[in-house]
Amino acid sequence: MGGRGSSLGKGGGKGGASSPAAGGAGGPAQVEPAVPETEQVRPEPETPDVPEKPAPPGPVSGEMSEAPLLPNGWGDPTKTDVNFHDDGQIGSAIKAMSADARMDVDGEPVANVLGRVATDVVTGRRTAAEGVEAYKEIRDRLPEGSEARQTLDFAISRIDAPASPPPDVPAGAPEPLKALMNELHSIPLLRRDPQETAKLQEILRENFDDDVDDGPIHIRSFARELRELNELRHESDGDAGKFDVNRAIERAINALTDRE
Repeated sequence: MGGRGSSLGKGGGKGGASSPAAGGAGGPAQVEPAVPETEQVRPEPETPDVPEKPAPPGPVSGEMSEAPLLPNGWGDPTKTDVNFHDDGQIGSAIKAMSADARMDVDGEPVANVLGRVATDVVTGRRTAAEGVEAYKEIRDRLPEGSEARQTLDFAISRIDAPASPPPDVPAGAPEPLKALMNELHSIPLLRRDPQETAKLQEILRENFDDDVDDGPIHIRSFARELRELNELRHESDGDAGKFDVNRAIERAINALTDRE
């Protein structure tokens, strides 16, 4: 049974003188191949060409870029080139770089390159995990000891965490909620600071037990509980996964609604 807050329930013989093989009246004689089949040379099947992986980008020189710094359009949804909260970890790192924010990375200031990645994470063009890997790749190209590398490395240390098994959930929890737990746990920031996953685990334990039960859920009240997870983290964490949380929760609520 579920706990409080839910309602649950889930022809011829062998060839002789007259046989075709013998050239008799039964049909034309078979022609032996000039080269025995066991000695025939068969062409090797063609192996499809495997495209070579592009070489990873090399280290940057440390020289400054002449390109202008892009304005951050945070707060204006029509600005999609660079649009992220500059008080988050990446924005704070860029500000702490001082002059190094203009360091040339593939013809552009590193601030622009990082800003675009952060914007991709905010808008969902990249997942938070993909964003962290992109931040690391940029960091690893920056000169050792530079302000740019040190500040970016510190930012990454605050939003990254190694892979680990997701938290346990009751067997009776609906599949969309199990998927939600897995999706939230895939965000590195939430593995480092598991506010949302810890609260979701608590909600699931209160509402479901270990008996598999596919009965109906009071979706409105349950959706309200899930959306409260959106309020646990400030929007400045958007460059590290805050909006991944929001999108995952809405997908789970939609999936639960479709089950009714």
